[in-house]
Amino acid sequence: MPELRHLFQPGSIGTMNIKNRIVMAPMVTYSNGPEGEILDRTVGYYAERARGGVGLIICQSSVIMRESRAPHRVSAYDDKFIPGLKRIADAIHTYDAKAVFQVIHHGRLLTEYRNMVDHPEEIRPLAPSAIPRLLSVVEIPGSHGERSPIPRNIPPTEATKEDLKRVAHAFAEAARRIKDAGFDAVEIHGAHGYLIGQFLSPLANRRTDEYGGSPERRARFACEVIEATKKRVGNDFPVLFRFSASDFLPGGITIAECKEQVPLFVEAGADALDVSASERNSTQWLYPSFLFPQGCLVFLAAEIKKIVSVPVITVGKIVDPEFADQVLAQGKADFVALGRTLLADPHWANKARGNRFEEIRSCIYCLNCYDFISQPENREKGLWCSVNPALWREGEFPLKRARVSKNVVVVGGGPAGMEAARTLAERGHHVALFEQNGHLGGQWYIACQQPQKREDYPKLLLWLEKGLRKNGVDVRLDTHVGLDIIQREKPDAVILATGAIPLKPNINGVDRPNVVQANDVILGKAKPGEIVTVVGGRYLGMEIADQLADEAERINLVSRRAIGRGVERNIYFALRDRLVKKGVNIYPHCPVVEIREGGLYIIFDGDLLFLEAETVVLAVGFQSENGLYEELKGHINELYQIGDCVEPRSVMWAIREGAEIGRLV
Repeated sequence: MPELRHLFQPGSIGTMNIKNRIVMAPMVTYSNGPEGEILDRTVGYYAERARGGVGLIICQSSVIMRESRAPHRVSAYDDKFIPGLKRIADAIHTYDAKAVFQVIHHGRLLTEYRNMVDHPEEIRPLAPSAIPRLLSVVEIPGSHGERSPIPRNIPPTEATKEDLKRVAHAFAEAARRIKDAGFDAVEIHGAHGYLIGQFLSPLANRRTDEYGGSPERRARFACEVIEATKKRVGNDFPVLFRFSASDFLPGGITIAECKEQVPLFVEAGADALDVSASERNSTQWLYPSFLFPQGCLVFLAAEIKKIVSVPVITVGKIVDPEFADQVLAQGKADFVALGRTLLADPHWANKARGNRFEEIRSCIYCLNCYDFISQPENREKGLWCSVNPALWREGEFPLKRARVSKNVVVVGGGPAGMEAARTLAERGHHVALFEQNGHLGGQWYIACQQPQKREDYPKLLLWLEKGLRKNGVDVRLDTHVGLDIIQREKPDAVILATGAIPLKPNINGVDRPNVVQANDVILGKAKPGEIVTVVGGRYLGMEIADQLADEAERINLVSRRAIGRGVERNIYFALRDRLVKKGVNIYPHCPVVEIREGGLYIIFDGDLLFLEAETVVLAVGFQSENGLYEELKGHINELYQIGDCVEPRSVMWAIREGAEIGRLV
């Protein structure tokens, strides 16, 4: 077991002493009241992460002015919010962690947000220049068809010098409220394309006065905010500054220019630098998915660390304790910040400290959390996590011992069935888990074989398998279950998690020998030719096209609707960029008419087009496998269905339903 020599060493930021080098990164929670007030579950959420052993928690961003309100953000623009904020600081301090709150102005993004808040006429979308987020004042109806319509591309108001003084004062006053609420420090949000980041970026800042032009002049407003804040809160209250060290966009912020600006931030009074990346058109770097390597942004912090004496915080898909310790050992940063890692397992730090690495429930970087919360109908529900169904339910989701021990049969060894079996057995039930294949995992096992996912996805499967072994679940592989086996087992309850199977669309020629399912390609059961057409433009279609582009001579991706429909925004961006870079030919809104031996006919711009293809790969979705339910109905008193056999959905629903049925039976 590797020894973590650096991760649990104490550290300091200004006058703030921190027990270890683990930081919880700021993440919006969508958990506040209508005015941005703190709710009970917000307090419990932060308390649980503090109890989990992190040294420092940087809480989500809070708005600094009533006129800069944004939907679902905490408010710090009035003293009336101080008591609620204090509840969070007190909860964090209970577990000997330090507490920081972040302050923000959204800048030109308020043009998109103002109709999502009460009294939108009060909102003033300021920016360094009158340039909208999409760089042009032309109204753009949509980014990629049906998937994500873009709001009106309205230019913001160019901030006057008087505006900038007023905003800097508002930052300072919000920081004072954070201090009065009992926090140990404040963080100024200057990253990710918000107002301060807009001033720093040449993409958004076209000014010719002292606030624009050179890297130094573009940094002036950030420095004025830091100086005003430091003056208001005093030298004994640390001020952290978060910024993007790269926009990963041509013409945007670069690490070279950023290194010219960073000494100015420190001179202005920043006690620590929180190094992130991206702006609003490159957020795939802000929320790195399974398509990115671990620590994908650490190199940026390492460059900043070379030129400053204040502590540097790094972030960006830091997953494993050994990796985090290595970052510190190599002097690339002074602190490591974990975001979704702590949504998946709030006790990551305590488990790492106790060398219980195998007990860590690892984030799989599927971005279902972000996708779920981005849907307006889900925002009142707060954050959800694919692997941690207790997120936001820490106080109401305990695992209680069963009053009566039952014999329970679970049919289906995918994530839903595994989580149900693990939970039931941990509560004291006798559980037998039947799986018709020679391995566990179901559709998730297949996903784990995809090259893009091999670093992250198998961790969930390993964690679930360990849970089954630890709790004594009787796992029976290579067993096809019917009514006869159920009657032989005589269970008190049966839980069906029989999953789903690939869909076969109603297309002429779909049964030809040159047509294969994506799952068979992933498992190596089918070997595509050199010229391949993938049919289906959602997750699986984009992913299999990306995979095959590394193997075949030519790849076409065809969809009857928009490419990327239903794909989480940041994964879409990353996959889109990969497909374009690899030269995949993309055909959205092109229904397939007929498949022939040498290719297929599609409708392209209203007319027939024949695409040559040695192999046609189907990636058009799944259908529930629920025949066993019909067979057992009426024979079993307690009969339940969970997971994809109810409706094909993401692993988040499978795990959640498995956890809930495991607590119910």
